[in-house]
Amino acid sequence: MFRFVSRLAPRVSTALRQPAVQTPKKIMPITTSVVRKMSSEIALTDEERDANWIAYFDNPELDYFDFCLGFHDLWQEDAVPEPAIMQAALYACRRLDNFPIALRCMELLRVKCVDKKEIYDYVIQELGPTLDELGLKTPEQLGIDQVSD
Repeated sequence: MFRFVSRLAPRVSTALRQPAVQTPKKIMPITTSVVRKMSSEIALTDEERDANWIAYFDNPELDYFDFCLGFHDLWQEDAVPEPAIMQAALYACRRLDNFPIALRCMELLRVKCVDKKEIYDYVIQELGPTLDELGLKTPEQLGIDQVSD
């Protein structure tokens, strides 16, 4: 073993004395012009957007996961959903036979309109026949609109 080390010693010492070859670093050019990346999508009108949401919730193959995903996306929008969209969502809850998610939709509508009482009253007024048909009550009627201490 020592014989092997002694044979390698001259090669190692010469390798250590030679400067290492450094590869030049690539320098990325700095671009002075800023390119704006814009979407190529065409903006939808309010009517088209509403029709898309209604068609989404009216899909007979909609399952619980897709409903929750779609309602979450609807919730993330800045606007309060139209009564027709909420009606389609409530009918989808009925098709899914899921009463708790329908109540949750009504609670989220109330939370979305927390500082817009007149908008909430309008949506509830428009949803009145649908709520009666489905046998649903508003959070106020159920008494779950207030947080107890």
